[in-house]
Amino acid sequence: MNKSLVNPFITSGYRSPQYFCDRTEETERIISAIRSGRNLLLISLRRIGKTGLLRHVKYHLENNRKTHSVIYIDLLPTSNATELLNALSTALIRVKREEKNFFEKVLNVMGSLRPRLTIDTLTGQPSIELKIESGSDIQSGLDNLMKLITGIKKEVVIMFDEFQQTGDYPEKNTEHILRTIIQSYPKVPFIFSGSSKHMLENMFLSPSRPFYQSAELMYLEKIKEENYREYISAIFSNEDRRINPDALSEIFVWTRTHTYYVQYVCNILYEKGSGIIDLKTVHNVLHQVLENFEPLYVSYRNLIPGHQFRLLQAIAAENGVSQPTSGSFIRKYNLTSASSVTTSLKSLTEKEMIIPDRNVWLVYDVFFARWMEYHYTSSQ
Repeated sequence: MNKSLVNPFITSGYRSPQYFCDRTEETERIISAIRSGRNLLLISLRRIGKTGLLRHVKYHLENNRKTHSVIYIDLLPTSNATELLNALSTALIRVKREEKNFFEKVLNVMGSLRPRLTIDTLTGQPSIELKIESGSDIQSGLDNLMKLITGIKKEVVIMFDEFQQTGDYPEKNTEHILRTIIQSYPKVPFIFSGSSKHMLENMFLSPSRPFYQSAELMYLEKIKEENYREYISAIFSNEDRRINPDALSEIFVWTRTHTYYVQYVCNILYEKGSGIIDLKTVHNVLHQVLENFEPLYVSYRNLIPGHQFRLLQAIAAENGVSQPTSGSFIRKYNLTSASSVTTSLKSLTEKEMIIPDRNVWLVYDVFFARWMEYHYTSSQ
């Protein structure tokens, strides 16, 4: 284990395969699609490990196999097509920042859009801002960037993470423009990914949409419990520490085996330094987790309308519900009426606070669900 890393349970970003659990089959499937020139759409719930998997694939292609340059673009912070073009330009210059005069090449091909170099105040890395005045600027800008990208000596892969954001852009022709440009460069494989199953399926499976049947579809499931169990146990064992099987089982149940939440709990357990991690140790840490996030969740409670919050808490207390408009559920949690529940379900779904997963409604944020469950149980 690399001693330079204080805590091996990573809760954000990607370090190396050493700190990445499993996903062997998924990694090979994505790399196989790339090698064969197929576009691929990756869909998963949030905090399952989608972005980590993409960065893991990027690492393998650029460091282990050394066959590709991967241009990764996170579209979550973007709200329009101009910001998408800025993000792609910025990702490109960061990938090729070591190449002499590459920034000048970008300036030249994007000259009509008056590119301006800025520095990201958080990371200190260079960024590009372009002046966009029309849809034709977007199309010509993308086309010029793709011409520059295809001139890179290594094979190139472009990853658009949280691609569903493009569906909310005010420029309604964004999908058409992107599809037109992508079709013009068939030698460049694209990996699209996102966490909005409904939006992405509409974009790629609806005959009326530009991206219809343009990418292989892949759903990312949770890491298998037995693999995660082996990985976590090995990390503690390497430090001459032991985590009991029942303690691990409690973590998996409490976090629904969602990658981020498992990592967060194990990160704190590792920080505690206990030689033997038993069920009592885990329960103490789970209580600490609720305390850590309580200020955030109190603010949620104050911002969400009362009838919506009562429904959220009811779903959390049930650990998921299949029939939220049933009379027994409504009576048990004093939820007024079926029509009120239906309205609240729609609103909470739009806010991405609840999701339907395998015909069961769940609170999306697992820690928030456990916090509400804890306070509901304490009040009874």
